[in-house]
Amino acid sequence: MIIYGTKAKELAHQTLFEKCPTCGTQNSVEMHVFQKYAHIFWIPFFPIGKTAVSQCEHCKQVLKPKEMPASLKSEYENMKLQHKTPLWMFSGLAAIVVLIGLAMYNGKQTDERNAKWILAPQAGDIYEVKTPDKQYTLYKVDEVQGDSAYFRVNMYESNKLSGLADLKRKGDAGYSEDVYGVSKKDLKEMLEKKEIVGIERK
Repeated sequence: MIIYGTKAKELAHQTLFEKCPTCGTQNSVEMHVFQKYAHIFWIPFFPIGKTAVSQCEHCKQVLKPKEMPASLKSEYENMKLQHKTPLWMFSGLAAIVVLIGLAMYNGKQTDERNAKWILAPQAGDIYEVKTPDKQYTLYKVDEVQGDSAYFRVNMYESNKLSGLADLKRKGDAGYSEDVYGVSKKDLKEMLEKKEIVGIERK
């Protein structure tokens, strides 16, 4: 369950040199300016505007911006301009940007590693393979001779990439005894075509 919503944080409050529009008391009106923001799991993600209330300390009358007379509304607008949105209210967005950056960096590192490994296969390497009918299975390198690698193909498939973890847990018992040879050139093409989607090396 995702918990989300909006909250408000007071940015400033100030006693105004204004008469209360209700009771007429001078210098009794306090203006409170709030910054509203959206949150997910109480983590601020982004600001969604400022608001305010005025309150008379004498008669306790509370007014929202739409209810304020022009003089109070003008004070509110001035206070809004003077007080900037705190940077911490962008915490969630900043975290997402950092996570996306890390994911892109890790993806690039993995791609570079796989491009290197595909040209130098080793016995025991496990290739995660997407089949022509959009299923996923595993190829395990049995041995390498010259320009070719020889594989045993897993006898099981998954309709999801994440399902390959279950195939790996079966160990060698999940692989056929038949061995198939594939040239390094063809392996490189399979990787470039995204037919090989991952390589695991212990």
